[in-house]
Amino acid sequence: MVKFTPDLETKVSQIDTQHKELFKRINDVVAMGMKSVSKEETDKTFKFLGDYINAHFRDEEALQRKSGYPKYDWHRDQHKQFVEAFNKLKLEYNQNGPSAAFTLQLNKSIIDWIVKHIRHVDIELGKFLNEKS
Repeated sequence: MVKFTPDLETKVSQIDTQHKELFKRINDVVAMGMKSVSKEETDKTFKFLGDYINAHFRDEEALQRKSGYPKYDWHRDQHKQFVEAFNKLKLEYNQNGPSAAFTLQLNKSIIDWIVKHIRHVDIELGKFLNEKS
């Protein structure tokens, strides 16, 4: 499980609220990997998380465009890479079901990426947005 901690706050309310919800939804996927659930529930959980990720990235990128954030293109590319990794992980889960390998891959490619992205990329964005307002 992953926890949203104060060191991950961007000090931009909209972004922090969405990050907290994103962590909750990722924890739902982690919990799903630890128990036997139906394919319907698995599909629903992954769709829910995927939709949320896309909405969050869309909103965050809109803030960047509106504010004239100079690293917008690079930041957007980071989001695209994450979506690709998420889709690969979802495909792996659908093909192989829950396993230790899935949980390891989830931690490595999704959770680690999000924490590092927030800590190093979104915090910088938050500073920029807060200085602009």
